[in-house]
Amino acid sequence: MATESMGPDKDRDEQIRLAGEIGDELSEIFVTYARGDLPFEELTFLTYEALASVHAVAIGEYDLVEDDDDDGGYDIEEATDEQEDLAQEPAGGRD
Repeated sequence: MATESMGPDKDRDEQIRLAGEIGDELSEIFVTYARGDLPFEELTFLTYEALASVHAVAIGEYDLVEDDDDDGGYDIEEATDEQEDLAQEPAGGRD
């Protein structure tokens, strides 16, 4: 299955690297779920978010931004808080 052509100014090696990073984050999310530390609803949300991100990378519709306070990892608590704010309700299965 082919993806749409990448943006004119995107570096293919950069796209491959970014896709790998997204895959690594998704793997961490799956492990967190398997440990029982993540509710299924949040797993599905984070998985969809990762798929949307890798699609944006594949078609070149992304901009890299520097985040000074980011430690390089995916903060599940922060993602849950953001999800709750957007949904205006608590995430399912969370104490």
